[in-house]
Amino acid sequence: MNVTDIFWLGYKDLKEKKVRTALTIVMVMIGVAAIIALVSQTQGISSSISSSLSSLGPTTIILSSSKSTGFSAADVGRLSSLPNVSSVIPLVIGSADVYANGQNVSATLIGISAEGASELPGVASLYQGSMYQDTPTPSSVIGYGVAFPSSLGGATQNVKVGQAVTIKLQGPSGGSYSMPVTGIMQQSGTSIVNINTAMLVSLQEAQLLLHRQGYTIILLKASNISAVTPMANLLTNIYGTSATVTTTQQILQTVSSIIGAISLFLGVVAGISLLVAAIGIMNVMLIAVYERTHEIGIMKSLGFRSRHILLIFMMQALIIGILGGILGIIVGASASYGLSALQHASSSNSTATASTAPRSGSALAGRKGGGLGFSSSSGGSSSGFSSLSYWPVFTPELIAEALFVAIFVSVIAGVYPAWRASKMQPIDALREL
Repeated sequence: MNVTDIFWLGYKDLKEKKVRTALTIVMVMIGVAAIIALVSQTQGISSSISSSLSSLGPTTIILSSSKSTGFSAADVGRLSSLPNVSSVIPLVIGSADVYANGQNVSATLIGISAEGASELPGVASLYQGSMYQDTPTPSSVIGYGVAFPSSLGGATQNVKVGQAVTIKLQGPSGGSYSMPVTGIMQQSGTSIVNINTAMLVSLQEAQLLLHRQGYTIILLKASNISAVTPMANLLTNIYGTSATVTTTQQILQTVSSIIGAISLFLGVVAGISLLVAAIGIMNVMLIAVYERTHEIGIMKSLGFRSRHILLIFMMQALIIGILGGILGIIVGASASYGLSALQHASSSNSTATASTAPRSGSALAGRKGGGLGFSSSSGGSSSGFSSLSYWPVFTPELIAEALFVAIFVSVIAGVYPAWRASKMQPIDALREL
């Protein structure tokens, strides 16, 4: 008996019991879909965070103030004089609504020098226009998502270079201002702040708008990777509890640890689904063995050997595993992309409101009306951080492993029923009607 005959005899019985076979395949499919969807999501999140942090460079150190006054110019001067420091970039961060042509986009207002802005992803090479001057004058560079808002599908340019937009600062003392746009940034991934929905202005302009003297965050660049840890320790000794020192390497290690733990937990959950599927396969195949007892007796009396019977039932388990695995990969990938699409849509809705206009302060209020309230003690650092945006990651290894697990579980579940069928005696089997 060749492989084709064994396959046909196994497939024939599955085809005759269509409903039972379909339900068994669905059990395997659910387990595999859970593995594909959950693992691809965690890999996508990990990849997004890693690429975002990598865009800042492995030598970047993030210094966040724990004081409401933030960092001073004296802090910037002291940090610049430290050994192994190649650059010091102070930032002032706030929140604002940007109004233009009937569209409203919630943006992160970032005060940063023109030279420091070139260190941020998406700014080094502008999509359109040019960088502003480092003077306290109303001019800005906006993110790609502000110029091409999601409320218009993300493909229609709503703000052009040279156009003046209206910004309304968020908070109890917020005011409205007219801000000419000198440039538009390249589309970029999420970083310390979401550059796509950011508005960059000069440091002096941001301090005037937000009524602040200090800086929210300071980015430091070490001269080399080996100097990062000693510098981080030195900064901790200098500032103590008045500032938080974080390196991109520390964030990556923490993220990897958390993602690994989450992946393990989700893998166990998906494994339980496959365990339930294995029990279902074993149960269904045992029922099939009992139903075909008389047929097994006839096959053995016609010359079928025990190994042939064993292989026929093992082939059934293999077919169930392959079909369930393939369908599970398709369903899991679709579900994973669907979840990410919902996340992107939710993120877009939270940062853009279509066809709205400022209801209060429509007349520009002048500089005295500015200000911004923040929930954090640093005066705004929390509001400057962006929400995570990611797409699932599917690797050939993940797909191959998921398919292998589906086949392995199905075959293992079919071993005992197949063994029971192969050990039946022809005389006893023929007596069963």
